[in-house]
Amino acid sequence: MFYQIDVDPIAEVLGAWSQEVGIGSIIWRICLAILLSFILGIERSARNQAAGVRTFILVTLGSTIAMMTNQFIFETFETGDASRLGAQVISGIGFLGAGTIMVTSRSQIRGLTTAAGLWASACMGLAVGVGFYTLAIIGTISIFLVFTILQSLESYLKDISKSFTIYVELNNCQDLKNLINYIRNSNIVIQRVEMNQAYKESGLAVYTIFLYNKNKGLNNMRHMAILNGLRKLEYVNYVEEIS
Repeated sequence: MFYQIDVDPIAEVLGAWSQEVGIGSIIWRICLAILLSFILGIERSARNQAAGVRTFILVTLGSTIAMMTNQFIFETFETGDASRLGAQVISGIGFLGAGTIMVTSRSQIRGLTTAAGLWASACMGLAVGVGFYTLAIIGTISIFLVFTILQSLESYLKDISKSFTIYVELNNCQDLKNLINYIRNSNIVIQRVEMNQAYKESGLAVYTIFLYNKNKGLNNMRHMAILNGLRKLEYVNYVEEIS
């Protein structure tokens, strides 16, 4: 049976001290923020992402400290907005998240998930800082599950989607015509072809090709099967899907 929460359940178990701004609650909230952000950061570090354990811990600690400071000001001086600093954290975290997003030489965007994770981590820190421990813990578990379990589902959905993009290295520019003919004969529409100038002096002809698969049936739609067919072509030096 669902019921309205007037007092955080975990804070109710711990006692009134956990919701007051005191030495005990400060130490507890800081330690909880470190623990929860460590769980998220270690997952990102394991995937070799730009933002790892230290970044997630610092973001969460910063937002926790900001929220506790806001609570202290509001309760001590009985003035101001109890959520003002929290609102600034939500909008200000954007510059850090933007720093983790990059476009590679293969026209591949990386870091979006990590940037979103940093923003969610800051929100989790605010929950810890204000003493809403139950939400913070449930939120951390949810974010972690999105990082881990949902990645497999996302990979599957990408593998069967009709639109996809490939990065391909050909032995020379003349082979592009043969590749285009092969793709079209495979009932796949070429939406756009971009030549990668970063590999201009490498001796290879490198392209990013945007495709739309018209084939019916689950097996015929899988990108891996299409990539394996391209890899067998003698003029294709290397090929992979990019997202």
